Amino acid sequence: MKKTVLCIVCMLMSIGVMAQMSTKISAKFAKGSFATYLTTNEATIGTPLGTAPIKSTSTSEVKYLVTEVLPEGYTIEATTLNIEGDFLNLSEAETESKLISDFFKSWVGKKFVLSTDKDLKILAIKNYDELKTEFTKKAEELIKNLPTEGGEGRAITNDALKMVFDSQMSEEKMISTINGKLFDFYGKTISTGMMEDVEVEGMKAKNTYVVSAPKNSDICTINSTTVVTMSNEDLKAMLYKQLGDKMPEDQIEAMKPQIDQMLESGMIKIDGKGQSTFVFKKNGWLQSMESTMTIDVMGSKTEMVSKSTLKESK
Repeated sequence: MKKTVLCIVCMLMSIGVMAQMSTKISAKFAKGSFATYLTTNEATIGTPLGTAPIKSTSTSEVKYLVTEVLPEGYTIEATTLNIEGDFLNLSEAETESKLISDFFKSWVGKKFVLSTDKDLKILAIKNYDELKTEFTKKAEELIKNLPTEGGEGRAITNDALKMVFDSQMSEEKMISTINGKLFDFYGKTISTGMMEDVEVEGMKAKNTYVVSAPKNSDICTINSTTVVTMSNEDLKAMLYKQLGDKMPEDQIEAMKPQIDQMLESGMIKIDGKGQSTFVFKKNGWLQSMESTMTIDVMGSKTEMVSKSTLKESK
């Protein structure tokens, strides 16, 4: 009995200590501070009927330069130095895969002027309209030079491709694309045991955190466990949104009864879980990030691995 009581007391004490471990992620930079990150992404996408999975890899290098420091926040120029990708395993859509690769490679050298708050949380792209105009023009040029619709190597129409590109042009999507997960925590106070609702590839999910921030250490580590939490209504909204990025509205309306029926029968089901580790330097720059995510859609599994490392900083 005494041992049981002692175990319960020790357990409650350890939970109390863990709950007290928290940290606010913020930055204190001077004009001219910079950081360059190398990011690699790998995805193995499961396909139905036992066909070979689709594999893709990409590598990007982005430099962030602090150009202005104000009481309310920072102005940061994010410049893509290099983008490389391997999409050749998309055998049924080789033409479209090359086009999408060429589109993102056109981002190399372009400056995204980011506005942040005083903790480095990104608020907006100051030159968004200029970038959107330039990237839209590039997408239209690439589509115009494609082979005739339905030609050899074509999987989807030009109109569908245009909708895919349009879905990449929102300010929120551009911020996500240029930064990945590098700026996710700035401005947040993260505690061990804290749970947070997040979105992963359009899916609702929940993160649970463990924080390690020793007083005398130069780094802070945040470990995150992610679990996808999608109701039928969430699934329906996500499917309609994704279809809306690729298909005309009348076609989506025609498919809605079938989608609703599949959801009600339980045929459409999504499960997902993942682990991430973020390590921050004392001055505020993220030192490294590693994330793995597995998503199961009706038995077809997709595995995603993302890694970012700090090459140099000041």
